[in-house]
Amino acid sequence: MEMKEGMLREEVQHFNRKLSGVIEEKMRGCSNKILYDALNYIRDTGGKRLRPIICLLSAEAVGGSRDKALYTAVAIELLHNASLVHDDIIDENYIRRKNPSNPARYGEKKAIVIGDFLFGLSCEMLARCGVPEVVGLVSGAVSDVAMGQYLEFTLRLRNLQEVTEQSYMEVAALKTASVFMASTASGAILGCGSEAEVENLRNYGKNLGLAFQIQDDVLDICGDPAKTGKPVGLDIKNGERTILLIHALNHVNTSEKEYLIEILSRESIGSSDIDRVRGIFINSGSINYAIRLSNDLVWGAKKCIEGLEDSEAKGKLEYIADFAAKRIENQALAAFIQR
Repeated sequence: MEMKEGMLREEVQHFNRKLSGVIEEKMRGCSNKILYDALNYIRDTGGKRLRPIICLLSAEAVGGSRDKALYTAVAIELLHNASLVHDDIIDENYIRRKNPSNPARYGEKKAIVIGDFLFGLSCEMLARCGVPEVVGLVSGAVSDVAMGQYLEFTLRLRNLQEVTEQSYMEVAALKTASVFMASTASGAILGCGSEAEVENLRNYGKNLGLAFQIQDDVLDICGDPAKTGKPVGLDIKNGERTILLIHALNHVNTSEKEYLIEILSRESIGSSDIDRVRGIFINSGSINYAIRLSNDLVWGAKKCIEGLEDSEAKGKLEYIADFAAKRIENQALAAFIQR
């Protein structure tokens, strides 16, 4: 396991070096201090970089060269960071990766421009790949993310009894999994993979992306802020219809259900309310249900790439799925998760 963790660190370091080169090239022509700082922020605050890494590994896993997928991988990372900037504005999130978020640093109006700038830079990088099908895939992911965010808003306005696990998964597929799918499918296309290989890697990305969204729901209520880099309970404060809430509403008594419905309509929610909601999620089995569902999706992701020829890149993709399965265990407060 240590050797595999080391390989993943090497992948992150390799991509960060490539990303730094692209950002430094752009910074040389950037005279606006805020946009200059935004580029610095992306380069220096890190992140898991899983989306661009699985793009590069997908190209290799089908026998191609990761170099052909580099600009697409960079475009995907910039796209992801642009969506995070806008997410932080929408969710009124002032901490990102243990640092002040862009809206906290610059205010909402300037942060919107920063997000748009990053989307534009993403398009610039994507254009360099030279493959129309890949340009279409990643561009489609941009609109999918936006549509997922919009549908998430509409779920907040619907009667809680009408929100189902299926509607949750539809939003998660657009908002989160679409970028993972674009990453793996684009990498496979740029690596000259067969139609079957492209589809299998696309499905690997979909399963992995859905698992990450479910894990985010769990970590939002049970995560250790020192490890997640974000405050606890934002989903409850924002009235999000998470998988935990949907499950709990179908597995709690009447008084707990009334409490959950009532608290989501409040303008102010304190730490004691977050603690009570967490207790309901634990006692109703909703957290354990979400973890099982996430683990099933991770297993499904690995199953999708079983047919690929054995290679170091395939092994790394399998390890990334295993890494995802341990994400909650590694980032949650032990007292709230049954091991």
